[in-house]
Amino acid sequence: MENEAENGQPQRDASGPSLSCFGCRNKKLKCDRIWPRCGRCLRLGEACIFPGSRQSQVGKRKKVRDLEAKLNQLEGQIKNLKDATVAEHLQLGDQHNLAQSMSPVDGLQSATPEGNVHADEIHIHLDASPSNELISLGLFEQLPSPQLMEALTEIFFDKLYHASPMLHRTRYTASLFLPPHMNPPMCLQYIVMALAASTDETYRHLATPFYQRARAYAEADEMRGEGEHTTLAHAQCWTLIANFEAQSLMFPRSSTSLCRSIRIAQMLNLHRLDHKDHFACQTLMPPKDWSELEERRRTWWVIFCSDRLASGATGWPALINERDILTLLPGSEEAFINNQEEQTSSLTSALRQQGPEYSTFAGRVLVSHLFHRTLELTSESFPEGTCEDIKTSTYWKRQTAIDNDLATMLMFLPSGLQLPRNVRSQNAVFINIITHTAIISLHRAGLGKARAGHLKLPEYLTRQSQDRLLPAAEEILSIIRMINDVKVAFKNPLMVFAAYMAALVFLDDFVIEHSCQSESSLDFLLNILAALGKTNPVTRSLAIQLAMDMKRSGFDSSVMERIRELPLTPVLVPLLTRTVSDSSNMLFCLLKTYNDTQPTTTMLFNSEQLFSEEMPPEANETTLPFHNPATETEHFRMGSLSEPTLHFSPEIMFQ
Repeated sequence: MENEAENGQPQRDASGPSLSCFGCRNKKLKCDRIWPRCGRCLRLGEACIFPGSRQSQVGKRKKVRDLEAKLNQLEGQIKNLKDATVAEHLQLGDQHNLAQSMSPVDGLQSATPEGNVHADEIHIHLDASPSNELISLGLFEQLPSPQLMEALTEIFFDKLYHASPMLHRTRYTASLFLPPHMNPPMCLQYIVMALAASTDETYRHLATPFYQRARAYAEADEMRGEGEHTTLAHAQCWTLIANFEAQSLMFPRSSTSLCRSIRIAQMLNLHRLDHKDHFACQTLMPPKDWSELEERRRTWWVIFCSDRLASGATGWPALINERDILTLLPGSEEAFINNQEEQTSSLTSALRQQGPEYSTFAGRVLVSHLFHRTLELTSESFPEGTCEDIKTSTYWKRQTAIDNDLATMLMFLPSGLQLPRNVRSQNAVFINIITHTAIISLHRAGLGKARAGHLKLPEYLTRQSQDRLLPAAEEILSIIRMINDVKVAFKNPLMVFAAYMAALVFLDDFVIEHSCQSESSLDFLLNILAALGKTNPVTRSLAIQLAMDMKRSGFDSSVMERIRELPLTPVLVPLLTRTVSDSSNMLFCLLKTYNDTQPTTTMLFNSEQLFSEEMPPEANETTLPFHNPATETEHFRMGSLSEPTLHFSPEIMFQ
């Protein structure tokens, strides 16, 4: 030290700081900690800076933990990819047209959903093209912009939420802006946007690709691991997928999607949420609050309604047995949104008008159940040659019981479901229209069985049934006239079915009584169906069907000319048909058949043939529906499985 001082160098203090200098620490070398310059820095001529205090290593440790977590996540994903085989190609329709139609849409930008296992585990590659860049699925797919997602989500909740009121609007919307691992599954996000896009002209071209993405993500989630990743959101997703497919006339696919949602809901015990031993076999985490429990209830009842309406409209057996349900009916919308616990009753109690007043959504559940009971009864056929007396007839007793339930339903509707004061409520409109539609179906079936000789109906009962038809049809027409947005309301195929059933009543009344009022009502309904049929395939199909019935009944109307303007999209005809000859009940039926030895025939008739009185020879392959004014009923028959199927466009021929 003395030598250093004599040489003009600063004296170094061996009893200096207790911490190593920054230079030695960065080089990971041992520091002699001599102040003001350690031996290494003095030897190399570097600046020597000592820390003022000991620094925490929290940042470094956190980084290590993050890397370890990411490594474990990647290892798990690699293991899952080895166990699962995901489709290499996804058929997404006309991709060239899709690219052209989507090019002007602003708001689609590239994004990488890091951390989202739903995106990481899907690898579907398409040929390189502009449209494939948009709709290909995988880690680097082009996701919608936040602005587009927010806009479509708002459209869904504003226009379509009433039909499937199971998502909590505030919670769902907020979750879209959370970190990726806290977002709803991609399949649910995409089907919500697909349904919204299908109702808006600006985004309509996005509906199909978004639906295809939703289905691909849902199927990929289903194949993850051993299936243990299925959640409440997946049950919600599959029922929304089924709704989209039904609106697009994909009835077989819609049915299988609905089956998936039903089984997922049952595996999650959504049908036993209010059972006293529910927690003994619980498969979901306990709900955080009442609104989360209510969301689970609502998910179950949305699926229940879909099962009842689809089964009733197609004649297929229902998949849910109401005797197994131990979940209370949903509460009011206000209670659900504000998380205010509300007492509700069971399905059985509500049908008996017992317990507290049911909510608007619960009313939808009840009318769906009654609608299914009605069409289930009217689809029954009698053995050949049998004739039942009404005093001993089981059929007549069941019809009377259902008729009483429908009348009671209308008589004791809660104040929130009564019309016209609640005409802006989509649920109120749906409940009233479907109830009157069930009344028409019920009494038309009874009259049809009486005409076929299977029921001995006294004259006064026959008149009573006939007198119930026209008022119910007029109520349906009156409600349709009051609807503000008919296009959105008729996205539901059951609403189109109701309009068609009312039109048949007016057609019968015009043929028998030559009523000018019925003629005007029939013109109005066909006008509505023809206008909406330009964009709605279900409405288009039934508009053609109604025009055919009117033509065969000798009805002459200028409105029928509008059928010529409908698009030439091939559809299965008749979509609405009768499966047994002695029933007036009409169902959505699938006529497309598959034969290994004979290919399916597709026929499109041009506009010159539209009102021709001669059917082409090929049309004899399948018997088409017709209206016989002499018997005041319709006779529908399906072609045999060995016959080719006829696909008719709006340019179909009228016999």
